[in-house]
Amino acid sequence: MKIIRNIMIAVLTLGLLLTGCAKETKDVKDNPNNNTDGKTNEQTHTGEDNKSKEKVKITFWHNYGADKETPFFQEKIIPMFNEKYPNIEVEVVAQGNDQYREQIVISAGTNTTPDVARLDITDVSGLAKIGALMSLDEMEGFNELKDNLFEGPMSTNYYNGKYYGLPLDTNCKAAVFNMNKLKELGFEDVPKTMEEFIDASTKKGGYTLNVSSAGEWDFLPYFWSFGGVLTNEDFTKATGYIDSQQSIDAVNKLKELHEQGMFTIKEIDGTTDAWDGIKSGEYAMFLEGPWFFAFTGDWKELGLKPALIPTYNNESGSIVGGESIGIFNSCEHPKEAFLFIKFLLSEEVQVLMGQEMGQMPVLKSAAKNPKLTSDEVWSVYLEQLNNARTRIPSPEKATIEEYIKDAFDSILTGAATTEDGLKQAASLLDEVLSQN
Repeated sequence: MKIIRNIMIAVLTLGLLLTGCAKETKDVKDNPNNNTDGKTNEQTHTGEDNKSKEKVKITFWHNYGADKETPFFQEKIIPMFNEKYPNIEVEVVAQGNDQYREQIVISAGTNTTPDVARLDITDVSGLAKIGALMSLDEMEGFNELKDNLFEGPMSTNYYNGKYYGLPLDTNCKAAVFNMNKLKELGFEDVPKTMEEFIDASTKKGGYTLNVSSAGEWDFLPYFWSFGGVLTNEDFTKATGYIDSQQSIDAVNKLKELHEQGMFTIKEIDGTTDAWDGIKSGEYAMFLEGPWFFAFTGDWKELGLKPALIPTYNNESGSIVGGESIGIFNSCEHPKEAFLFIKFLLSEEVQVLMGQEMGQMPVLKSAAKNPKLTSDEVWSVYLEQLNNARTRIPSPEKATIEEYIKDAFDSILTGAATTEDGLKQAASLLDEVLSQN
């Protein structure tokens, strides 16, 4: 990861030099939505005005899988767009997944970006910082669209007070229970609260929960569920949040469970891998994304069941992953590019992409569609999205992740007190966030 990060920094620096500190961010404040004929952007490019407008072309890069996702996108989604917007031609470029992130970074550094691209959620802020991405806040229909998107995936696109992308697809963690183990603890169904789960586990003893490490992806859902907070709402300050009394209480609770042997951490304790332990019945619960069930075809036979993360003090928290979509500053037709994004985020397309491409929708209304909620696994994850949160969106993502993991590691291994570990983390994070 450090090598990739160093390459990214080098290429982006080179890109800044080649482009003369890149292009200044197009704020799209300069009246991007008004057409001289008084029509909206959407009206201008729909079939009703087909003969009177010159056709424009935009390019779209993606990294969808070659076996199923790309053919469906190319053969179904794009023709639907062409039918609705005949004046906009979309050149779709499938880049493959192996080197996709590097290709995006290199294109940003050499001024060869596409107009629109599917982006990893952790890359948006970095590309925004160097001026490669266009802020979308002032685009026509942005606010209406934003209101219908899940907050967690949406917030991954936030940087310095503006949004430089929109979520395209998402995922999150939910609970995976071993019902056989739960019966040993006295449960007939999944527990709704951590309080009852901890009480039963305390009386029966034994290992019942597991995470792979104290890193963000594994640890933050528990940290948030037990009341912890990372930063303020704008992701600009950590002091007073990650070192607050409620965060100290959250970590102390996890530390207590760890010392009791109820909450185990593979990287620290050398315990059984979470996937293996949940299948064998060693663990009663762990948190994972929906792909666990896709890769575990016999999950029902093993007595496994997806469920919402149990609440603690009536709260629970999950973590979001997924991809965003953004418009690059090199785009000569940003209005048309945004119409393409709005089309991909329409309920009809989001549901289709969910059904045929396995892309979890980012649209709240799509997540309620019976075509998706009828799936017993997806129904759980779609509901869990309502309280899924983002990691701190920052160009210094890797550094932030390192600081947070180091803090949790030092506390859980006894190298630092909870107060000192979180206080040091707050100070380090503040320094990084001040440079965003």
